[in-house]
Amino acid sequence: MDKENDIRVTVSRPSIDKREVDVAEDRVRAHDEFTQEEYSRLTRKVDFILMPMLMILYGLQYSDKTSLSSGVVFGLKEDTGLTTQEFANLTSFFYMSYALAQYPMAYLLQKFPLGRALAVCTIIWGAMVMCLGACNNYAQLAAVRVWLGWFEAVVTPGFAIFTASWYLRTEQSLRQGLYYAMNSFFAMVFGVGIYYIADGQARRGGLAAWRVINLFLGAITVGMGFVFLVFGGTPDEVWWLSKREKRMAKARIVENATGSGEQAPWRWEQVRECLVDPQYWYAALFNLLGNIPNGALTTFQNLIYKGFGFDSLETVLYSLPMYAVTCCCVIACAITVRYFPRARFPLVLLVQAMCVFVLLFAGLAPVGKWAKWGVWMFSLVYSIGSFILAWPMISVNVAGRTKKSFFGATSLLVYCVGNIVGSQVMRPSDAPKYIKGLTVCAVILILCMVNTCAWWWHYVRQNRKREAELAESGLSEEERKHQNWLAGESDLTDIQNRHFRYMC
Repeated sequence: MDKENDIRVTVSRPSIDKREVDVAEDRVRAHDEFTQEEYSRLTRKVDFILMPMLMILYGLQYSDKTSLSSGVVFGLKEDTGLTTQEFANLTSFFYMSYALAQYPMAYLLQKFPLGRALAVCTIIWGAMVMCLGACNNYAQLAAVRVWLGWFEAVVTPGFAIFTASWYLRTEQSLRQGLYYAMNSFFAMVFGVGIYYIADGQARRGGLAAWRVINLFLGAITVGMGFVFLVFGGTPDEVWWLSKREKRMAKARIVENATGSGEQAPWRWEQVRECLVDPQYWYAALFNLLGNIPNGALTTFQNLIYKGFGFDSLETVLYSLPMYAVTCCCVIACAITVRYFPRARFPLVLLVQAMCVFVLLFAGLAPVGKWAKWGVWMFSLVYSIGSFILAWPMISVNVAGRTKKSFFGATSLLVYCVGNIVGSQVMRPSDAPKYIKGLTVCAVILILCMVNTCAWWWHYVRQNRKREAELAESGLSEEERKHQNWLAGESDLTDIQNRHFRYMC
């Protein structure tokens, strides 16, 4: 069997016709039409235009999502008559809607142009944040939080697929780390802004500070949504690339063997495969366990600071170093994974262990508020596990357009379930120190570490099996690479494509 026929046999299946195979082969051939210098220039151009938008939007979605936590410090509960349980319920409603939206929104993102769909959802969620500033009671807040959760649901899975449409697998973790770091950076920057808004409103009177905060954040989000509508998109969608550059952008990412973010038919066989793929269940359990602490801490962060002995304004001010530490740690880990890919899983285990210590120290150590404050600055670094392991896996280790969409939707669904459970972990009866809640979060992170080790071993074992198959087949590394690229462009999954190797 000659090489060409061997390749065709590798990628053939009933759902791929000859035209699709020809398109895939053309893209693989196009990869060698361009020089490395041309690819580097294109990457710099893409970074310059897309990365600032992705970083700002990702930071905004975190700030918008947690604006409720900021508002409760500045009179939201009193102005709207919320009880502590109703406040916790608002977080649950957000994540319930976020979870329910995952599968329908994943389907729509695959059926409509990715960039346009993300932009429209951004504009709508920004409008919902502004509506929060006009709410006067629990029912109104609950309705708006439901719609906010629905339209923010597209961000993380959509950005993962979007990143895979432009960058190589070796480049994605760094880029994703940069915009994930904006969660902490924007929390810090807007924390300063919120501090001065609240302080000014307290002195001048007028519109309540929590209302001004939501109007401010929502207006910025709507504006960025329109900017993304103009400049964002996959290589085929954007206007700022020439025809040659678009071909180059698509040819460049064939190395990923995971496909792109273009519109594609929904393949139910990839959904069925996903449901029997062990990495799918490891990722789901990781997101569930890792986000129970997230739901607890993001909802009750300011109340925990108050439990240390800080007042409302001090809570905002003294939380800023925590966000700075988290931001720097995320970027440092992303850079490390970029140049040392095998450090990914050890880093995740390290930060998880660190956070177990922080939670137990804050809850149980018989020390003063400043000692707890110093240790608590590292309380959010557990989120690095999601930023450099869970979310990048959607684009790095999952191949097949439908499988990526379904995998990402499930990851975010269980992320929501974890946050919903987490929002109920801190019980009102445990205030102000929340010792039981902090201890529960620490135990859950220990279980998450066990799952992380099992997930890591699964990838190692799969790669070893495939290397053994390659040795038995007699294929050269060059032939394996070519077949791997062609399979990826033909929308084969990581399981169907035995030439695919998992990054671990």
